[in-house]
Amino acid sequence: MSTSTFSAGTLVEIDGHRHVLLRKIDADLWQLEEVRSKRITELAERDLQGAFVQGKLRFCEDDRGGSASAPKPHPPDYPLEQWERAKIRRAYVMAIIDMPNTHRRIAPIVQETWLKIRQPDKAPGTASVIRWKRRFLQAGRDVTSLIESNTRKGNRTARYSKEVEAFVEQAVNAKYLTLERGTIQDALDMAFAEVRRENSLRPASLQLRVPTRRLVERVIRGIPAFDRYAARHGRIAAVKLFRSVQSHRITVAPLERVEIDHTLLDLFVIDDRTGLPLGRPWLTVCIDDYSRCVPGLHIGFEPPSYLTVARCLKTALLPKSWLLEKYPSIKCAWLAHGVMRELVVDNGTEFHSVSLENACFSLGIEIHYAPRKVAWFKGKVERFIGTANRGVAHGAPGTTFSNIFEKDDYDPSKHAIVRQSTLLEIVHKWIVDVYHQKPHRALGLPPALMWTKSIATEDIRLPTDPDRLDAILGRSETRMLTHKGIELNGLLYNCPELTALRRRLGDRFEVEIRIDSTDIGAIIVLPPDQGQLIRAQAIAADYACGLSEWQHKVIRRHAARESGRSDFQGWVEAKREIAEIIERELMHRKSKSRKRIARYQGTPSLAAPPQATVNPITSSPRSEPAVPPSAPPVPDPAVASTKDVYPLTDGPVRKYTAIIRKPSPGEIGTEG
Repeated sequence: MSTSTFSAGTLVEIDGHRHVLLRKIDADLWQLEEVRSKRITELAERDLQGAFVQGKLRFCEDDRGGSASAPKPHPPDYPLEQWERAKIRRAYVMAIIDMPNTHRRIAPIVQETWLKIRQPDKAPGTASVIRWKRRFLQAGRDVTSLIESNTRKGNRTARYSKEVEAFVEQAVNAKYLTLERGTIQDALDMAFAEVRRENSLRPASLQLRVPTRRLVERVIRGIPAFDRYAARHGRIAAVKLFRSVQSHRITVAPLERVEIDHTLLDLFVIDDRTGLPLGRPWLTVCIDDYSRCVPGLHIGFEPPSYLTVARCLKTALLPKSWLLEKYPSIKCAWLAHGVMRELVVDNGTEFHSVSLENACFSLGIEIHYAPRKVAWFKGKVERFIGTANRGVAHGAPGTTFSNIFEKDDYDPSKHAIVRQSTLLEIVHKWIVDVYHQKPHRALGLPPALMWTKSIATEDIRLPTDPDRLDAILGRSETRMLTHKGIELNGLLYNCPELTALRRRLGDRFEVEIRIDSTDIGAIIVLPPDQGQLIRAQAIAADYACGLSEWQHKVIRRHAARESGRSDFQGWVEAKREIAEIIERELMHRKSKSRKRIARYQGTPSLAAPPQATVNPITSSPRSEPAVPPSAPPVPDPAVASTKDVYPLTDGPVRKYTAIIRKPSPGEIGTEG
């Protein structure tokens, strides 16, 4: 490393501008002249020293406007042999350091020095020693300037003309740096053809040299790695690959930050009654940033929507006191629950909804949206989803293998043996007894232990009124309240409380309602005067109770298409017909239809607390039989009443004696 001093004539660079130290006009004051503008400034010596320590000032070579030389490698980077030869050169330089650069004066000194050290094999020439001396002084007596630079020897002229290099660059841009990801050979072939075409138009004396593969590779290596990858894979992929972790969000307590996301499980679920595969279920899960515990999840066949988000949040907010009673095989308690302060989501449409914003605002939760295509903004839930797929799905019969090349001859449609009734227990047991109890690599201890050590029960925030939670998490809409009540999806909702509200506030006005998409038998009405929440039942309660919003839309479409009716009786008849269609459709092997049927049947949330199964027609509790009942006689549709309609939302569908036929594609509607 060379050395420099604050002395007259020294060239320094301050904030990118070069200055020359002209003179010291006081004991602690220097005059500086800017090289380009010749402007004179004055700076105290202590300010110069402070700028040097802070890296704002650096010493430059005294070339007065020329480029500073490239920094030399650190001494340990040089081989020991080069250091020894540099020391020998320095011995010759120091012998003539104060002598004039003339051959007559220097030759005897060089010969005398060689006789003392006998290195190298013969005495160096005087011209070489003078060159070493000049280089040594220009570098500020830096010994590294005497290290030989053999890599700079050889031919320094270009082998190819600028025209050939231009053709090669054009070929690289057109063939290699594209999203089609052409090969080096493609670029070489194009460059070769362009040079051949150009040579056909030139005389023999001006022929261009044909490019080689080595030239194409050299041009490609000269392109920055980020630009190469961005051109071939897209800028988003390049940013992800070359990202650098400079800082990260730090949390200091549980429930301070929770991340949520969805994924399709790499696992096929089969129907408990028929044994036919229903398809891959969706997993919606949230994870606590600090403790890595999983406060809530939801599994079902409903595609990602506000409904699945609300179900997951409801599980996360409330204690899981029902878990051990429902699943005796689980050994540990699921302690993670409570209202989080921040909820981190991505840019899915299910997260950009007024309903989610209102729900989080009511509970004091801040929503943080991840930037587009920046999965690592919520990397903890992304990593957990991969871990869950490997821990729950992979290795169990029925896995689909996320990478098709791992599947080989394995056919998931033949090996799907995970029943719908056992999937819930599998997932919960893995989370509570395995994931929560296994030491986490980043934490150094199990997530469950991290939770219990870092938060007390009295510090966990809970919803003040659990009964209002369904209203808060329900989908938010605005409807007009009239003497008929409130109309929603063709159904009317009314109750004495709404009549009293109209008498108090007016005959006709708008109200905000909250809808539970899984059960349209009732809605929650938020009075404009901030009064008590009102639960309004559907007037057609026998039809709507326990029916999901999606099921109702399917029934309405079926009734309009088959009978042209859009009234209550038409819907009841359509509901019965669809029950028969589903019974026949379950016998077919089309997985897409079976998955849609599983959604229509209203598969209960696989993360919801246990509840008594209620017949939506009779509204009486019943227990689900282990074996389906025997098939009764086919009822006469002409005399069928509402009591003859069998439940479609949970429990087994009754069998009917019917001719099995392949239904038309639209018989059960589309997902919409």
